[in-house]
Amino acid sequence: MTGLRWPLRLLLLAAALLGVLALGARGVLAAPDLVVIVVVGCALAAGSSTGALLGLAGGWLVDLAPPVADPLGVSALGYAAAGWVAGTGHRRAGHTWWWPVPVVVLAFAITRVAPVVLDLASARPVAWGALAWQVLATATLGLVLVGLVERLEAGLVRRRWA
Repeated sequence: MTGLRWPLRLLLLAAALLGVLALGARGVLAAPDLVVIVVVGCALAAGSSTGALLGLAGGWLVDLAPPVADPLGVSALGYAAAGWVAGTGHRRAGHTWWWPVPVVVLAFAITRVAPVVLDLASARPVAWGALAWQVLATATLGLVLVGLVERLEAGLVRRRWA
């Protein structure tokens, strides 16, 4: 029985996607990837299989959100791989305060490999400056938000709501 854990995870994904879409609507060209932060937070708290499943769901949400530019499923596979890799960083005894930063950066890089390769293969320009800004913004927010997601997961388990 999973209790409230999976519905809460999916709600966090939807809220993160709405945050990214709202930032895009406000004119922010390189918004931080909040979906990757939620996937990494849950993966670090629960492990690789949970990270991969949540990444797959988050990737599908990103694939279906406007503007749709990449082929359907590319983001889903990238986010699933990122969630699985982030879940390998799961530690039972906890981790240091800085550990989420390299995990978020690696997960972000994994999610961007396929779109960049597609852009390069089709001779479309790649916005390397915007990509670098997204990495920096996502890692900085990940330093704070991944810990909050992990604490939320631990609180659900502690209260036996999960």
